[in-house]
Amino acid sequence: MRQTAKASQLMTQPTPRMRRARVFTIGLAVLAMLAATGCSRRQADVSASTPATSSTSSASSTSTTATTSTEAPGPTGPAAPAAVVSVDPPLGSGEIAPLAPLTVSVENGTLTGVAMTGPGGARVAGALSGDGKSWQTTERLGYDTIYYVAATAANGAGAAAVETGSIRTVAPRTLTMASLLPSESMGSVGVGMPIVVKFDEDIEDKATVERRLTVTTTPAVVGVWSWFGDREVHYRPQEYWTPGTQVVVDVEIYGINVGDIIYGQEDRHLEFVIHDALVAQVDNSDLTLRVYRNGVLEREMPTSMGKEGHLTPSGTYVVMQQDRRYTMDSSTYGTPIDDPDGYRTEVEYASRISYSGIFVHAAPWSVADQGLRNVSHGCLNVNTANAGYFYENFGWGDIVQVTGTGVALRATDGLGDWNISWAEWILGSALS
Repeated sequence: MRQTAKASQLMTQPTPRMRRARVFTIGLAVLAMLAATGCSRRQADVSASTPATSSTSSASSTSTTATTSTEAPGPTGPAAPAAVVSVDPPLGSGEIAPLAPLTVSVENGTLTGVAMTGPGGARVAGALSGDGKSWQTTERLGYDTIYYVAATAANGAGAAAVETGSIRTVAPRTLTMASLLPSESMGSVGVGMPIVVKFDEDIEDKATVERRLTVTTTPAVVGVWSWFGDREVHYRPQEYWTPGTQVVVDVEIYGINVGDIIYGQEDRHLEFVIHDALVAQVDNSDLTLRVYRNGVLEREMPTSMGKEGHLTPSGTYVVMQQDRRYTMDSSTYGTPIDDPDGYRTEVEYASRISYSGIFVHAAPWSVADQGLRNVSHGCLNVNTANAGYFYENFGWGDIVQVTGTGVALRATDGLGDWNISWAEWILGSALS
């Protein structure tokens, strides 16, 4: 949970009299700066009105307007109409969304200068339209921050108009951060790898968040996001990824209220590529783990799976964590080490395929059983050479398919997304 640090972002709250003086002074200072840099077309006699003060529940902001009177009618006709400067959202507003652009526009004239500043006087970037009649911010704003705006304009006769004031952006109750799988460091992943976005706060407005999640692929694929509870959403194609597919993921949640005044902390960007299709298949009837690379049989490995009482669930697994050496500990799933069925054993070449502790790993103690009978506590036991091969060739997103054991793998036990039918999968989308 990340609380916005108001003390580091905001000034001490001023009194109304101080606010009027400060905003007006800042406005005049900025106007002086604009004039010094040649923003005004010509020097004008500007009579500033007394600043008016407006308040919001979270901030006090002020707006002041100063204009010259139109020039007196000359011998050639009536005076030019006065320039009128407006700001959207209006000066004095609070609870402004950080992604909402601020626009300054003028009627009966052109803008001669616009300055928008944040904490410490930092200028906010913006762009002036080609006709000089509007200016708009081009960078996103911060949370819970006061911004000051000063704008000058001139009519056809050169008479100036001035608008100064401030706005304040929304103050989130807290922020939520998104983490992604696969990670950027992986580079390439297997054909079964789902895209996983995890949040550290509950997401109430899932539809809004899902609209901010973008997957771009080359070549194009048919894929859908599906929610796993209030903090996790997965994306997968209808079929396994095609090897060589390039994938770009954008999570654009900054400035977005995900519900209950919780806003996105920052955007995330991820790129990865799909490597060769590596699929290992084993049926309980013959206990041989067959490895296929891009559909071609590459290796056969005798294996022993879960014995009675510890049956290995049938289903489609996705390879996750891998460790050259890993300590297997029965107490992690509720069986004490000193139980007759307990153990604490270090193994080599461990490739995890479920959260519940199912691995493909070296088991030299069960070589005599491999290919003949099941003696493990659920893992796929293979000899050391075969475990080393599997460890070196398989990785995140590669597939292991188990059939014929009589029990089914839960979709939430690991990256079990492929155990959900496509019809059911798309119902998990907040946009379905």
